[in-house]
Amino acid sequence: MIGLELIGGLALVLDVYASWAAISLAIEMLGAVVMVHGHDGRLFTDKGGGWEYPAFWAISLVVLTLLGDGAFALPAGGSRR
Repeated sequence: MIGLELIGGLALVLDVYASWAAISLAIEMLGAVVMVHGHDGRLFTDKGGGWEYPAFWAISLVVLTLLGDGAFALPAGGSRR
């Protein structure tokens, strides 16, 4: 999980395969909501952190996946047309 977050975060920052990184990180965050934060309550201020903040990140990552690569994305290999 640490490797996924490290490599996925770098891919998002550099905008290299950002859509693939975002969807894999969204799946990981949804797993964290269900398996870790689900029983802690809803709010971030609840004991244990709650599930709303990781759910927000999961939704944001899905939106980033649907938006696709940005205008300043680094080419991931090969030339762009």
